[in-house]
Amino acid sequence: MTRRTRTVVAAGAAVCATVLVGCQPADRSGETFGWVDPPPTVQDVTVTRVIDGDTVEVDTAEGVTRRVRVVGIDTPETQRPDTPVQCWGPEATTFARELLDGQRVTMRDDPRVDIVDDYGRWLQYLVLPDGREYSIVAAEASAARAYVYDDTRPPQLAGEIAAAQDRAEAAGLGLWGPPCHGGL
Repeated sequence: MTRRTRTVVAAGAAVCATVLVGCQPADRSGETFGWVDPPPTVQDVTVTRVIDGDTVEVDTAEGVTRRVRVVGIDTPETQRPDTPVQCWGPEATTFARELLDGQRVTMRDDPRVDIVDDYGRWLQYLVLPDGREYSIVAAEASAARAYVYDDTRPPQLAGEIAAAQDRAEAAGLGLWGPPCHGGL
C-alpha cells in the first residue's frame, strides 16, 4: 500500500469513526416502545361526585363539570345498567369516596390513551393532594385491578399499577381475598 493510499484509508477510517460516535444510541430511560411521550396536560380540579371506584365527576377552574374515568384501573361494577353489583364493588366505591370526594386533585392525561372514551368520559389520572397517583393507591389497596384497554398502547403507569396489584393480590386482601378471590 502506498503512502497516499494509507493516508486516504486512515482519513476514511477517521470519518467513519466520527460518524459512528455520533450514532450512539440515545438514552432511552423512561421511553417505551420506541416513542418519547409528550409532557402530560395537567389541571387542578375538585372531585364533586364519586360514581364508583374508577369514575368520578369533577369541576374545573372554569366551572365545567366533567365525568372522568380513571386511567389504568378497573373496579367492580356498582352502577352499570343491566349488570348486578359485582363482588367488592361497594367497597371499591367507598374507598374512592374516602380518598376523592370533595378533594382538590390534579387531573392529568396520558398521551398513550385516548382523551375521551366511548361513553364521553375523560380518560385521566388523578393525583391526590399528597402527590400519590390514585390508580396505584387503589390497586395497592385491593380496591381496583390493573387495566389496559389497548395492549398496543399501554398507559404510562401500567407497570407501576400492575406491580401494586401484584402486592395486593399476594396479600390476599380486599378484591383478592374472600369472598371475591379476584373474581367479579
